[in-house]
Amino acid sequence: MFVLNSRHERLVILLLTIAMAATRIEHFGISRIAPDASTAIFFLAGLLIGNPLWLVAFLVEALALDVTAIKAVGVSPACITFGYFMMIPAYAALWFAPRSFRADFHPSLFGFTKLALACIAGLVAFFVLSNIGYYFGGGYSTSLGVAEYARRVVRYFPYYLEATLLYSMAGVGIAAVAFYFGGHRLLAAR
Repeated sequence: MFVLNSRHERLVILLLTIAMAATRIEHFGISRIAPDASTAIFFLAGLLIGNPLWLVAFLVEALALDVTAIKAVGVSPACITFGYFMMIPAYAALWFAPRSFRADFHPSLFGFTKLALACIAGLVAFFVLSNIGYYFGGGYSTSLGVAEYARRVVRYFPYYLEATLLYSMAGVGIAAVAFYFGGHRLLAAR
């Protein structure tokens, strides 16, 4: 169901790129506009975009937005450490979580439940990998024990879960409505 023709895939790429730029503005100190949608962007991109090179493009966009926040706006560079490289496998986990659903997804309660579970699994992997990077790259491995660090960061997981699931549900919902009304015109002939 989620294999798009090239025209609609380009539209999805544009919309996801804009959504990341618009919601990652939270890093610019304006957190009340909308929660950061980056985790959902990577999940939806993995579901809706065929070419895996777009994973690299979205990674570059995320990095560019973070650098802009630090250089142009003066946001603290505390998160940009050697461990920042762990964001690559962290976001890749979100990208690859829905890949198996691209071609054979069937809109049903069971189908949407499997997709939601894939989103949660991808987010858990993202959260663990990104925090491992921050723990070791940020120097916390020498000042805090693993248990204490985990206790401090686990409280942020519900926020990530809520924002990721809400944005992902909205994206999947929009795609499902578009498929319902657009039918075969949206689908690729592959």
